[in-house]
Amino acid sequence: MAGGTNPDARKKVNKALASAGSAAVGAMVDAARSARKKRRELKEERDKGRAENEAKAKEKAKKKGQLWVDKINETHATGRLCPWVSTFHPKKLPCQLEGTFYHGSFNAGVKMVFSDGTAWMVRFARVGMVSDDYADEKVAMEVTTLRLLRDKTTIPVPKVQAWGSAASNSLGLGPFIIMDFIDGVSLDDIFHHPIAENRSRLVKEDVSDSDIEVIYRQIANFLLQIFQLDFDQIGSLPSPEDGPQGSTPARPLTFKAHTILQDGGVDTFGDRTKGFETATDYFQYVTSQDWEQLVHQPNSIDGPYNAKNKYVAFQALKSLAVDLVNAQYDRHKFKLICDDFGLGNFIVRSREDLTVVGVVDLEWSYIGPAQLLATAPWWLLGDRPGNEEWDCDADDEPPCEVATRYFRYLDIFIRVLEEEEAILPGHEAKGFSSLVKWSQSSGAMWLHMLLTTSFHDIHTFPFTHLLRHLGASEWEKRKNQFENEEELEEFAARKMDELNEYDNVLEKLEKDKELVDSGEMTKEEFLARATTGSYSLNVVSRGPITGE
Repeated sequence: MAGGTNPDARKKVNKALASAGSAAVGAMVDAARSARKKRRELKEERDKGRAENEAKAKEKAKKKGQLWVDKINETHATGRLCPWVSTFHPKKLPCQLEGTFYHGSFNAGVKMVFSDGTAWMVRFARVGMVSDDYADEKVAMEVTTLRLLRDKTTIPVPKVQAWGSAASNSLGLGPFIIMDFIDGVSLDDIFHHPIAENRSRLVKEDVSDSDIEVIYRQIANFLLQIFQLDFDQIGSLPSPEDGPQGSTPARPLTFKAHTILQDGGVDTFGDRTKGFETATDYFQYVTSQDWEQLVHQPNSIDGPYNAKNKYVAFQALKSLAVDLVNAQYDRHKFKLICDDFGLGNFIVRSREDLTVVGVVDLEWSYIGPAQLLATAPWWLLGDRPGNEEWDCDADDEPPCEVATRYFRYLDIFIRVLEEEEAILPGHEAKGFSSLVKWSQSSGAMWLHMLLTTSFHDIHTFPFTHLLRHLGASEWEKRKNQFENEEELEEFAARKMDELNEYDNVLEKLEKDKELVDSGEMTKEEFLARATTGSYSLNVVSRGPITGE
């Protein structure tokens, strides 16, 4: 059996429960342990296979990104980068590059220092990591966000000095933002182990609670200020006034939709001219993106049982989402949402002084439901709870270490949030903290984590905790609405055909990658093959899928 929990294990547990005496209890415990062990083994296999597939699937983007980095280096080496930056300075002062490149998940930047000592950060959207079709929009939305926060709050975001689309960049390096350089230390460098020492993304265990509280208190203040900004409609932010003419699409460019497109090759945006009247409408749209990814990404499953499991689970999740909408904020008072807002966005004064002096990298921002802003945060430990370091059973007794840490940090966050809310004008109604606590008591916090990320599995930390909160009987009742055996078998067969074809394509890609690594094929030739469809799938359609 490939993927999922062995159903025979559940039968053993039920059989033991039907018996009597200590022997039955022992059998029940043994069966439960066996099921858990089997589930974890299968999860490890799935994670390994998924990691390999994603690594190979990203090879094209990686090669494209390497060519782009080569182009940046060549631009600097030939003396064209600094003169170009100087054209944006009010006095056209000369400048020089200081230090090395700053690399983030979606951006690469350089520090440029002018002859008068002024320092700017020149940042480009990373080719290969950001979809070419959406890079301009990503940059434009961040510019709008930075200007909005500088104008309406005291949050220390950098001042945008200039920005431009790919078409306006005479260097051919893509869309860019030029902003004030903020001196300080990235909070990531203080709260996380260096990559060379430890690949964990979690906050180091030796970070004191007092330091955690200092940071959380400042973030709480920032979030409370953002919560005071109200918007009438869910959707994209307006384009910057000094940018290309034209309105932005109604449907926002989110971290989730972009990730599904960039990493999974599936466009889940739908008709972007159509907006959303309510949070309920928006939640239905976002949960349907998980379904679209499952259906249309060739390697979205790793076996027939896993295919059936996801088929049912994703549809049940969509039916559940509408029940976790806060009625008070369903139709109005929408808020500024930043999907990638977390500890990595903060620059502090020094390792000894944790005063936040800069909030950066505010891409994937848009207007969304208030409960997505005022929720138990995913970022308390610095890592997204859907990642494998969080993998543990929600029913573990005692709870796994990462769960214990998360809930302890959540208590700290809620306490300092309420303290900040009590002293900040305009928050007498305690609307923000009330929503955060509601997200915890209702279980909506777990849904929120799923809504803002992608590539879910029902055994991930947020999914298992959502199901635990819902209760086994209620979840089974919801799943039963979609368990049509004929549809499940047809879906599983189709997905296995696609997976087999995908493996064949990956084999061709891997062989060409070896040629690139050995120098027998250039990066340009590799990309040319990808562009002409040498690695495209040839899956035969077997009719529409009727699961939605």
